[in-house]
Amino acid sequence: MKISKQLNGTKITFIVFFLLINNATKAQLFNTYFYLNDNNNDYNLGSLYVNKYAKEEGVKEILTKPLNPKNKQLKINSIQTFNKNGVCYYFQSFNKKGEIYLNRNYHLIDTLRYDKMESAYKKDTFTTINIFNNNNKIIELQYLRNPNKTKYWSYKYTYNDKNKIATSTSLNKKGKQHFKNEFDYYENGSRKETRHYNKKNKLEKIYSYACEPTGVVEKKVTQQNICKKRTYNPDSSYFEIFEGHDNKGHSSRRVVKYSKDSLELEQTYFNNNDKETKRYVSEYKDRKTIKFMQYFNGKLQMINHYSYKSNGLIESFKATNAKGKEKANIIYEYSYF
Repeated sequence: MKISKQLNGTKITFIVFFLLINNATKAQLFNTYFYLNDNNNDYNLGSLYVNKYAKEEGVKEILTKPLNPKNKQLKINSIQTFNKNGVCYYFQSFNKKGEIYLNRNYHLIDTLRYDKMESAYKKDTFTTINIFNNNNKIIELQYLRNPNKTKYWSYKYTYNDKNKIATSTSLNKKGKQHFKNEFDYYENGSRKETRHYNKKNKLEKIYSYACEPTGVVEKKVTQQNICKKRTYNPDSSYFEIFEGHDNKGHSSRRVVKYSKDSLELEQTYFNNNDKETKRYVSEYKDRKTIKFMQYFNGKLQMINHYSYKSNGLIESFKATNAKGKEKANIIYEYSYF
């Protein structure tokens, strides 16, 4: 289970912290017409993340315990197991009856990379296989269904002379192409253009990170242009504007406001009519998120509250709706090496 990015701009305390709000916000955050986010990084293929808080504090295990609103009892919802490098290599999730219904076990081949992940969901078991080249880059990812180890999906990757992903191809269980993406980059390594091909290897979409369209595009091909701009205020705080438009007349915009020390304060999405659709507002204390508010069409929907232990680890999470009604209350317990 990968450790997620933190809401305050560095790293989230733990993956469970992210999972708590993920179901409610992930679709809203990213399910826009344009992928209006940074394009500087390749996929983190075949690697897990180091959680610096887990590593620094010597965390061995985290128990996530939701508080039952009726009887006020705590019941284990999930268990995460870390190694001494701060990497979560084993995860278990439980249903309301206390039965394990999901687990994932990663086999690490070095500090971060894994060549195999065994997972079980209810009564089904699966295996993920990562195959690397001599440059420690993944060249193939295989999804197998147990117990017969039948391959039901796979991805293949190639790289350019700078070790950046050049192509990614999705293959079905028969080994036939489902889709393919080609990637071009600027000299500084940031993404320049992505081209998407269908199962017949026909170009369908072009995602360009140039602010203005270039060249001539076929009418049947959709070209999206995503442009990023940054503006600084006199007090050194700043905001970033991500704007997207295509050759079909669609557009959208995302505006992110930051403090002078690069804490993300507010994130707002606008639709084709430049009307606000989603907004996320964060409050901090000692550079840690203590409140995260979610708005939809200008109306407050949910408030997430966070508290921390003296060593910086998250202690509890509580979610309330706009009327103050409690929707979730989670306690975190830790064991250490």
